This record gives sequence, structure tokens and C-alpha cells, in this order.
Amino acid sequence: MPDTADLDNAPHLPRRNWASIVLVLFVQAMNSFSDNFVKMLLIALSIIIAKDSWVGRHMELWLGAIFSLPYMIFAPLAGYWSDRFSKRKVIVWMQVMQIICFVWLSLALWMQRVPGSLEICLVGFFVLAVQAAVLSPAKMGIMKELAGSRRLGQVSGWLQVTMLAGILGGMWAGGVWYGTEYEKTHDAWMSALWPLIIISILGIVELIASICIQSTPAHTEVHWRKGMALEHFESLKIVFRRRSIRLAALGVTYFWFISNALSFILVTLTKELHPDTGHGDGPMELAKVAGILGIGVISGSFFASHVSRNRIELGLIPLGGFGLVAGLLWSGLAPLGSSWMYAGIIFTGAAGGCFMVPLYAYAQDKAEKHEKARIHAGMNLMDCLGTLVAVAIVGLMKWLELHSSTQFLLLAIPTFAAAVYIMRLLPQDLVRFLMLAAVRFTYKVKPVHMERIPATGGVLLLPNHVSYVDALIVGSASRRPVRFVMWDALYNLWWLKWLMRLVGTVPISATRAKDAIRAVAAALKEGEIVCLFPEGQITRHGMVNELLKGFELMARQGDAQVVPVYLDGLYGSIFSFQGGKFFTKRPKHLRYPVEVMFGEPQSPRDASAGAMRHAMLSLSSEAFLKRKSWAHAGEDLVAFANALRLAETEWHHAGDVFLSLEPEGSIIHRTVKALTQVMPGTKFIDRGPEAHPAHIVAFCTRSTLSRLTGQERLVFCLDSGLSPLPQTTALRGYFDADTGILISTEVPNPPMPANDKDEQLGRKIGTLGRLLPGLAIASTAEGVRISGLLPEDARSISLAGVKLDEAGFLACSAVTPT
Repeated sequence: MPDTADLDNAPHLPRRNWASIVLVLFVQAMNSFSDNFVKMLLIALSIIIAKDSWVGRHMELWLGAIFSLPYMIFAPLAGYWSDRFSKRKVIVWMQVMQIICFVWLSLALWMQRVPGSLEICLVGFFVLAVQAAVLSPAKMGIMKELAGSRRLGQVSGWLQVTMLAGILGGMWAGGVWYGTEYEKTHDAWMSALWPLIIISILGIVELIASICIQSTPAHTEVHWRKGMALEHFESLKIVFRRRSIRLAALGVTYFWFISNALSFILVTLTKELHPDTGHGDGPMELAKVAGILGIGVISGSFFASHVSRNRIELGLIPLGGFGLVAGLLWSGLAPLGSSWMYAGIIFTGAAGGCFMVPLYAYAQDKAEKHEKARIHAGMNLMDCLGTLVAVAIVGLMKWLELHSSTQFLLLAIPTFAAAVYIMRLLPQDLVRFLMLAAVRFTYKVKPVHMERIPATGGVLLLPNHVSYVDALIVGSASRRPVRFVMWDALYNLWWLKWLMRLVGTVPISATRAKDAIRAVAAALKEGEIVCLFPEGQITRHGMVNELLKGFELMARQGDAQVVPVYLDGLYGSIFSFQGGKFFTKRPKHLRYPVEVMFGEPQSPRDASAGAMRHAMLSLSSEAFLKRKSWAHAGEDLVAFANALRLAETEWHHAGDVFLSLEPEGSIIHRTVKALTQVMPGTKFIDRGPEAHPAHIVAFCTRSTLSRLTGQERLVFCLDSGLSPLPQTTALRGYFDADTGILISTEVPNPPMPANDKDEQLGRKIGTLGRLLPGLAIASTAEGVRISGLLPEDARSISLAGVKLDEAGFLACSAVTPT
């Protein structure tokens, strides 16, 4: 069986692992379903036959306490068995034990009116709780062995979703089935017996599924110690030894306190809505409110699992906490039995799911392999203490005869205090989550090769700089938290500084280069991921600018791996400079699609500016060739590729009219026609430029320059010759005569802000223009080799006497200055 590191590095989990994960989810969901189905049968039975007895009047509290006791009594043994033996074997044996418990309970119900029958059922329920207590650390611990750390957030979410679905589904099914049977037979005992027999048969299916789970290793290094069975708080010592696990465990405990308190209050709510217990409406109503709560919890858990599919989102925890407060207030203030009250219960459940899923995943991820099950056993012990506190508090409120609405409102008070405390613990995670949530709502970010980011240690990310939201885009694509580098002029703005400090931004100064290098290197030495935009400015022409070399010293002093990153698809969004302006453009799409391409990590010694540029361009080519827009290319792939690349450079205006001076069927003529396909709002004409002189963009070659009238707004001379143009006012573009691929182009020098010392050249004497986006380039002894021309086309173009200079231009010795 692969270890955790191998699973994390693999792009996909083995099928056997996925199959085993699904089986574990099924087994634990059915186990939770069966336990709570039985629990609901006993509560419904007590409502009918024992409403005035000391057991039946508070059956929900008795069952809550009974189910918690085994987790406390057997916590050390449960943790030891799952740490020492194969977790798969523990799961199998617990399924056998569950079937035995069902047989016991069925016999107790069959005896019916034998004195103490209800109490005998409680004994059987206690044994059922024992098997659940032993199963719990095994099913939780096996997930990391099957999925690894990287996918643990998502898998843990599924685990919690299916567990809660089982719990609430069992409560709903038990209440509905019992109520339906009782309405038909009016036999309280037999209405519980037949559903239990069916559930017992389903237990055999659970057993078969558990046997099919992949074998997991035993850990012989874990030894039995004298007195371990009596060390009830040894697991708690392991939990409390590390602050991160301790806080996560306390949060989970609070969730189960609220969860159990809510379930107890729902029984009180049911009795208030249906005080007459002579028919099946009471159990049916209890099943209804349990199902409504379940809809909320499951939807919230699914949402949290989806959000945490690439990393554990701790920022969800304080949001879930405040959501719980709002939901409790909503439920308590709404009229009893109204749709508003049920909506409040759904909202409370959804907030609880968001609160609980990341906590569980975080505790599992931080636990060491050899102590994972004991940590879960300790957490189970804490959860049971929380349940007992819930029993005591709700019992006190029932003794005081408080209305269920009042009980909801009183629970909101400690929940608010807990939410405030959690927010103070996780301010960075909360703010980062809210910022990234806004990005994910606006952009559809697709990370590619995310596994290339080292799982531990300092990492320097180097993306191209396309827009004002690049930092947030990169942060949303990384499974590890990312710190960003920002010029201190922006960092020190009074309205922005508090936020930048909160999210861990590293300020640097252009006038104090050494201080900037030391600041970033210090963060890297601490094992953090730092994102730096080596261009130092947002591109105003759509192509990669010169990479400043300061990052080389930062990486070496911080002894950090360097990962090149390419942001594909952002040029053209409202925060980019397409069209010659930021911010004022109309959004093209809701959830604008963006790909974040991560390159192979490089050692600080090898990560030069030139190597990073070549790596970025290779990632650009990979992203370009996989775009969905190729589906609309038609048969002329070459013309479409030229147009698609040319459209991403900053030379055109909205509403341009394109004119080709080349004959129909030539590559330039076809490329110009394809431009109107990829640039909405543009037109193509075949007649002379006098038709629309204000908007004409003429495309020609050296041989057709004489046909120009001088009325054209812009002229592109697309040529395959390396000699200088006779007319320097025309923009130069170079295409390969053999393949017809447009390789480079000049663009007008983009306007820069006033007093800005930086410059971005669109054209440069002695070059063929800038290398177009979506092309990869490699240096050779003779010149350069350009690849990534077309999808599924392995051809390349070799240019002798040409090199890619630091600014991104194709400098050619055959081009003489003019």
C-alpha cells in the first residue's frame, strides 16, 4: 500500500484506494444510520408507551448519555486497538458486533411487556454504543492512509457529510417508519420490531462491504502498557500536547455540544407541537424536524468539503460559528411551527456543517500516523463530555419548563462567545478566505500541476503579472497559504495597511533593495510560500516583460525552491490593461475562466531570470494548446492560432476594420479573417482603405507596402524576411514561411503613468518584435528553437542568429539598426 507521501505526489489516487474510500464512507454512513434509526425507534416507543415513567419522559436525554458513556469508558482501548492493529480489521469486527446488538434489541422488543423490557433495550443500546466508540477512531484514521494529506480536506468533508447524513437520515427514517406502522397497527412494540429486523438484515450488507475494504497495515511499534485500560485521560494528554490539535478538538467538542443540544430541543419542540401522544403524529413530526436539520447540515458539509477540496479552509470555522449564532436566533424568534422556524433550523444546520468539516480535517492532518487513532479517541472522549454537558443543560432547561424557542435563544449566548474567540484565533484565515471567496465567485480558477508546489519548506512563486487581482488568483490556486510581496508605497496606505498586515503581506521598497531581499529571504527561511511578481509591473501589451533579478538573491538567501507560474486567460479581464485602460471595462463573463499553471520547482542555484522566463513561456504554450477555444477553430488551425495569439497583444481598438493587402488564400489573408472570429466587434473588408479610413488596420508584406494610401490608422507588415523594413512607421511581425505560424510582433509603445520611471517597450530596433503568447522557446548553439505551434503538432521552428533578449524581444543579428 503506498505511503502518504507517495499518495500526495501522485496526480491521481489508485482506483483501489478510491474504491476503499467509497466503501468506508458507505460502511460508516450505514453504521450511523442504523445506530440513530434504533435511537429514534426507542424515543418514539417511549413517547407512546412510557410518557409518564422516569425513563420515557426524558428518553432522548437517557439515550444521549448512554451513547456517550462508552466513548469515555473505552476511549483508551479504542485508540490503542486502531493504532496497533489494522484499521480495516477493526472496522470488520465492529460490523459483526453491530449485528449481535441488533439481535439483542430485536429479542427485547419481541418480549414486549415483560417487566423491564424498555430497560433491557437500553442495555442493548449501550452495547451498540460500545461498537460505535471502537469503530470511530478506526474509520477516521483509515482515511489518511487511503487518501494522503493533500486530499484529506475533501475526503474528510465526505466522511463528515456521510456520517451526518447517516445520523440524520436514521433519525428521519426511524421516526417516519415507526409513525407509519403505529398508525396502521396501533401496536407500539411491534411497530418498532419489524423495522429493526429489516435494519439487522442490512447490517449483513455493511459487513460484506467492510470485508472488501483494502487491507491497511498494523503498527507493531505500538505496544500494550500495563494499566492502559484504566488510562482514560491518556488520549486527552496526546490531544492537549499540541496547541493546534487542542484548539481543533475543542472546536469539534463545541460542535457536538450544539448538535446534541439541538437534537434534544427538537424532541421538546415536537412535544409542544403535538402534545397528544395517542397517535403517530409525534414520531412523524420529530422525523420531520430531524430531516430539516439534516438538509442544512449535509448541504453545509458538502459546501465545506467542496471549498476544501484542494486545502483545508480554516477561514470557514469562524464564519460557521457566527452562522450558528444567527441560525439559533432565527429559530428562536420565529413563530412556533412556522416555515420561518424551519428555515432557521436549516440555516443552523448548514452553518454547523461549515463549522465542523475543516476542524475535523485539520485535526486529522496534524496528527502523527502512530498516534492518529488515539487522538481521535481523545477527541471522542471530549465530544462525549460535550454531549453530557448538553444533556445537563437541556435537562436543566426542561426542569425549568422553558419553551423550546427560549432554549434556542439561550444556546446562542455561549455560541456567540465561542465564535468571537475563534475569530480572534484565526483572523488571517478568515480574511484570506473572504478575499479568496470573492475571487472564486468572480473567476473560475483552474490550478494545473498544483502537485509541483513542494508540500513543506520555503517556496518562492514567480508568476507573470497580468492584472490587479493576480495575487488573489495565485492564492486561490495554491493548497498552501501564500504570502505576497508588495511595494511599501501601497502597503503603507492607511486604509490598506491593516488588511495587508493581517494577511501577512511582505512590504519591500524599491529604494532599499537589500532590505527587500532580507525581508523575503526571512519569510522563506521560516518555511513559508512567498509570491513575488518578478516583472515588477503589470503588462500593458499582453506579453511578459523583463524579469528583475532580485528574486535570485532572495531564493538563495532563503534557501527556497523556486516555482515558475503562468497565469493564462487573465489578459482581457476588467483588471488587466487590454483596451488601454484598467477597471472601466465591462466584464466578459461571470466567473471569468483562468488557468494557473505551476512549473517544475528549481533549486535557488538554477533559478536564473533567463531560466524562469523560458519556464514561464513553456507553461504559456502548454496552457494555450489546451484551451477550449480550439473547438471553434475549424479546419484552418494555422490561421486560427495566429489570430488567437495576435488578439492577446495590445495593438487593436474596439470596432477595428481589418484590411488584407495580400491575395485571398495566403496565410496573412486567412489570419486577418480569423481575427474577426476571435475578436468580437471587428470587421473584415476586401476593398480599399478609403471605405473606412478612420478604423482601417492594414496587413501587408514588404512587396505590398506600395499599395498603402497613407490613410490607414495602423499598418502591420507581416514578413518572413530578416532584413530591416524600408518603412519604420509600420509594425513588424514575423511569420515562419514553412509553417505559416506567426511568431512575433511589434505593438505600439504602451502609455505609462505620469512620473513612472518604468517603461514597457512595444517595439525595439534590431528585433523581430516580442515573442507572442502561447509559444515555447529554447536556446540552441545556432540561435533559438520555437515549439508549441499547434495542438498535437510536434514540429518546431529553428531560427539561426536569433536570441530572446531580457525584455522578451527576438533580437536578430541580421536586422540592422535604422
